[in-house]
Amino acid sequence: MIHPKQHIRLVMTLLLSTTLLTGCWDRTETNDVAFVLTSSADLEDDGRYRVTYMFPLPGSMGGASGGGGGTAGGKSYYIDSEVGTTFRDAVSKLQMRMSRRIFLSHRRTIVIGEKLAEAGITSLFDVLPRSSENRMTSYLIVTKGKGYDLLNAEPKFERFPAEVIRELTKSRNAMPTTMKDVGMSLSFNSDPIMSYLEPRDSQVSKDPSHEIQFVGYGQFKGDKMVGIYKKKEASGLLWLRDQVKEQQLTFSIEEGKNISIGVIGGKTAITPKLLEDKVMFNIIVDARGAVREDLSDEDLYNSDILHKIETKFAEQVKLSILATIKQMQKEGTDSAQLGLMVWRTYPQKWNEQFGKDWERYFKEAEFNIVVKASIPDTGVINHNVTKGGI
Repeated sequence: MIHPKQHIRLVMTLLLSTTLLTGCWDRTETNDVAFVLTSSADLEDDGRYRVTYMFPLPGSMGGASGGGGGTAGGKSYYIDSEVGTTFRDAVSKLQMRMSRRIFLSHRRTIVIGEKLAEAGITSLFDVLPRSSENRMTSYLIVTKGKGYDLLNAEPKFERFPAEVIRELTKSRNAMPTTMKDVGMSLSFNSDPIMSYLEPRDSQVSKDPSHEIQFVGYGQFKGDKMVGIYKKKEASGLLWLRDQVKEQQLTFSIEEGKNISIGVIGGKTAITPKLLEDKVMFNIIVDARGAVREDLSDEDLYNSDILHKIETKFAEQVKLSILATIKQMQKEGTDSAQLGLMVWRTYPQKWNEQFGKDWERYFKEAEFNIVVKASIPDTGVINHNVTKGGI
């Protein structure tokens, strides 16, 4: 049996110990925040900045029938926008009409409008890294026209356009570019690239949907966009950066005899060589492909014919690399980060000579390209099955 004095002492001890416990006095409830799925940044004609956010609607998140993009029912998200003299000024104005606090930690993509990209994106690398909510692993995307136009697309397959933007940017045939990647390139006085998307209506449909399409990569000179790598140039950029992705090459073996080869792997080795007043790059490419479609009606089991196709395959890879180099040299943009290779290999000569006027040296650089191509996979059939022979 506890003595009354001991009981009082025990109660006092328990009461005093509760003062040492830490509570959730500064917690933020989920119902008090507005999660940002994606955002865009634009430059207006009057020089002000526009910020656009996409928010999920909590009341429309119950089931799949709630309707996203173009599906039945109301949208499960909404988009709002504001302008300001700075990006933070625009965000603060937007917050003034929000009942919940804008929360950025779940944002995975940031879309940059064409006009802002051409004017320069340095300002973004002041406002974004200052907040701990902004992730440096978020993908940066540049788009044709206004950034908010891409957010307003209504793709059919996903509930949120933000999902489409993210998945296209990090797909198996694309080279994703994060805030960290672009920021590091700019900090080394190098020329970054950025995934380039644009809104596109679906084709041959009674009721066309407003889709989002991956086009290529924005070509930046410093912090300003000066061009776009599309199709062949985009493919060549992947090879030069040793970022081999799934891609399809369709070419003619002879006139009217087309074949489609899917790239299934490869490796690029680039070795710089400095002469007295010139830079040379030896580029060795190992490309591996698989036959995806053959309209040539050739016998792919014949080693001579297969070697002929491999030679044509190698030519296509080389042509794409040459097209990329031509576009880079025309604008003086080192999108393949070849200058960094020279700096790592010849740091002293880079600091004393080549780094001081790298754009001129790069425009006059010579390239020796050797592509070794193989096609280890010709498919499970040798001929069109209607022509006899599996």
